[in-house]
Amino acid sequence: MAELRLFSLAEALGADQIDKLQGKLSELGVGDLPDGDDALDLDDVLSDDQLTDFMDRLEAHEIACDVYLPAEFEGRIVVGDQTFGSAQALAEALEELREELDIDGEDGEADEDMELEVIEEQLGYAWRVFTRAASACLDRQMPLHVIA
Repeated sequence: MAELRLFSLAEALGADQIDKLQGKLSELGVGDLPDGDDALDLDDVLSDDQLTDFMDRLEAHEIACDVYLPAEFEGRIVVGDQTFGSAQALAEALEELREELDIDGEDGEADEDMELEVIEEQLGYAWRVFTRAASACLDRQMPLHVIA
């Protein structure tokens, strides 16, 4: 099972990796990252398939990352084997995905293909999980870690 968790970078990275990340963020015009509140385990979990399918959707928007930071910047940053992105950019991509996935929309047509309906439900659930997590990341000013 995959989960989304809020915790500090110091719990996941060494000091040298944090320095590299901060250097790359500085090049993008981002100052020091906020200290944020305490770590938070989000209650929702995703199956590995749900995470993979949803990350594919995020990749199409060029925002699939291992960690989302409570800062605003363009693009993704790679440090070691982890990819970092902006939680603000994630929130914007999630709004675009809301329309693509027709979340909370009414189609009016009955889907004949049950498998497609199940996939759409799973993507909708993953969207809700990521939306709550991105909001918590920005509100609490803590990095959001995607743990597979």
